Amino acid sequence: MATILIVDDEKLICEEFRDILIEENHEVDIALGGEEALEKIKEKAYDLIFLDVLMPKMEGREVFERIKAIRNTPVAIMSGYMPPNKEREVLGLGAIACLRKPLELERVKSLVRSIESKKSPE
Repeated sequence: MATILIVDDEKLICEEFRDILIEENHEVDIALGGEEALEKIKEKAYDLIFLDVLMPKMEGREVFERIKAIRNTPVAIMSGYMPPNKEREVLGLGAIACLRKPLELERVKSLVRSIESKKSPE
């Protein structure tokens, strides 16, 4: 089981994505923006964070940089559109993946399994 945070300003996307991951027996929290995400990350350690790029108030890149200053949690970036040069830039900053919306369920599951396999046994 992985502990996952989904960060997206679109509540419906968060809820649908959360429900899918819960069905896979993961613990999932949602944050509807960057500030909320940073508060949750300060309070709780996550195995993986799915982070939307385009959000009001605080864009994904700023949230990503602030996450890295708080914890060394793997972050997968999500976006409806990301040109190849932006994708390379995000990966260069340390994101573990760039996922296009609508999300490919098998790619998400594979990514979560990969993170789970790297976790130390409890």
